[in-house]
Amino acid sequence: MEKILLLTDSASDLTPEDEARTGIRVLNLPVSVEGKEYTDRVDLTPDEMYQILNTCKELPTTAHLNMVDFAEAFQKAAEEGYTDIIYMGLNSHGSATYQSALLGKKLFYEHLPQYADVKIHLLDSLSYSYGYGYPLVLAAARRDQGAAAAELVDFIQDFLRRRELYFAMYTLQFAKRSGRIGAAASFVGEMLELKPVMTFEGGDNITAAKVRGEKNVVPRLFEYYKENHDPGCPNYVLLQGEDPQPAQELQALIEAYNGQKPDMLGKMGVCVAINAGPRIVGISFRGKDACHAVGEEQ
Repeated sequence: MEKILLLTDSASDLTPEDEARTGIRVLNLPVSVEGKEYTDRVDLTPDEMYQILNTCKELPTTAHLNMVDFAEAFQKAAEEGYTDIIYMGLNSHGSATYQSALLGKKLFYEHLPQYADVKIHLLDSLSYSYGYGYPLVLAAARRDQGAAAAELVDFIQDFLRRRELYFAMYTLQFAKRSGRIGAAASFVGEMLELKPVMTFEGGDNITAAKVRGEKNVVPRLFEYYKENHDPGCPNYVLLQGEDPQPAQELQALIEAYNGQKPDMLGKMGVCVAINAGPRIVGISFRGKDACHAVGEEQ
């Protein structure tokens, strides 16, 4: 009989409470703040990161997990009797963490041949935050209902093909400081009061729209949901930054439209906040079309 562990990293923005509720195991990323080292979710919360971003002279950075971290996580799971480990983590286009998972899998099998029968399924999320945290939560519910590991991998891959993820930044200064956009583009954007709405294609973040004025940000996100969500699955999740009001306004628009409350409402974590800033709003949901590329299971 299969015993299945769902594994991810803290850039999924799943909280310790989510971890306890779903049984998804979360590996915490290291974070550096002006020379001081922290561990995401252990001694650094999203609210603390927002405060740091509002005052720091040097932009914080995250570091990837290494192959030993993964080999040890796989070993712990094997020792606990898990027959299948499904890992999905940070976008391989933005972090070396997924490559470390591949190397950790190889290291595990080379040095622990007694666990040759343990199956490790590695999936590249090609995204951030609830873009992969949410499908893992849905997969956990299916696991608890008796779904096999292969069925869960298929479900996750299908969700990723249909996944829609949009988030809007209310300032461009953090994207400029992190090198995501140039100084000239930032200057023009701020001057024109443009608020970029970002999404992901094949692991690359792209600008879906440039909204003029803060008051138009939430209505544009609502339009993306209304136009693109799967009618048979109106569920969605919301992310907020230090200001909860935009997410609350977006939820109110969706509830007025179809009565649907969010499955999850959480705070944007370290990984996205460093590049997007503390004031941000995001939404993710299952789209009506399977139009996104996904990485092959490794």
